[in-house]
Amino acid sequence: MYKLWGKIVFGISTASLVGLYCLSFMPSALAGNGNSKGNSQNNTTTSSNNGGGNNNGNGNSNQNSNTSTTTSSTTTSSNSGSTQSPSSTSTASSDFSSIVFNLDCVISGTVGNNSYSGSNCTNAGVSFGTLTIKQNPFDSTKVDVVIDLAGDNVHKILDVSLNYDDSKFQNNAFEVSSSSPYDVKSSNVAENSIKAGPYSGLDLKISPKATGPSNDGFTATISLDAFDLNPEDFNFQDQLNKIFAAVHIGNYGNDPGVSGGNSIWVGASSYYKAPPPPPAKVPEPGVTGALGLFAVTTLGLMKKNKQFRHQN
Repeated sequence: MYKLWGKIVFGISTASLVGLYCLSFMPSALAGNGNSKGNSQNNTTTSSNNGGGNNNGNGNSNQNSNTSTTTSSTTTSSNSGSTQSPSSTSTASSDFSSIVFNLDCVISGTVGNNSYSGSNCTNAGVSFGTLTIKQNPFDSTKVDVVIDLAGDNVHKILDVSLNYDDSKFQNNAFEVSSSSPYDVKSSNVAENSIKAGPYSGLDLKISPKATGPSNDGFTATISLDAFDLNPEDFNFQDQLNKIFAAVHIGNYGNDPGVSGGNSIWVGASSYYKAPPPPPAKVPEPGVTGALGLFAVTTLGLMKKNKQFRHQN
């Protein structure tokens, strides 16, 4: 009996030592976890909100883009001719998966008891939702434009206006298709001439089909022959250096998230970059081997213990 128990103790000790030995050779797993946490901490990048034109007369905006390893700072300069200036940034496309524009200013329409109209985009202190530009998951040469309005499928998206890198694409014909249940009615490219209500100076207009009281969540896919499109290609302000994009919202009841019979033109004067999702964690071979060895050893000990009890 004592010999059998000695073998059991020896087996447990051996398995424990082997398991600890395997676990000690996991530097890549530990280092990988540390790197993924560090790289995923991207600070938000926000442009200066000009509000009702309070931009000290120059229309310039300063923006910072920070990552856990580097810090970059660029300044938006004034446009000249038909060439737009980028809003930011020296961050490589691999550092983030999408650009999220905040629909945070009003071009024309009513919010509460206040009415807005003119050539500016005024911060009304409310959010109308977001406009996200991200890489298409099925074709890396295309980008998706996703509209998510305030409220729960309350409003209707009538028009979406975007800016792009004029110096890169000029007036090449973009192809726009739908990636959502709501089809595209039309699209129009007119460099620095697209209007968003009374506001003028954008580049690309997309109009979804108006089906039902709401088409919130509309997603359009943009492609361009001979070009590999990326989200940062659309990270540009309009010719007046004020907004990055604009959305015409219908079924609007004078406040975000409230339905009604009005419409409102809103713009995006700020944005942030969403980091890519962390990579899936795959168990290291050492961990897998150690767990398997522990399982086999445990089964063997249980079998021997059962035989020992049966004999006694």
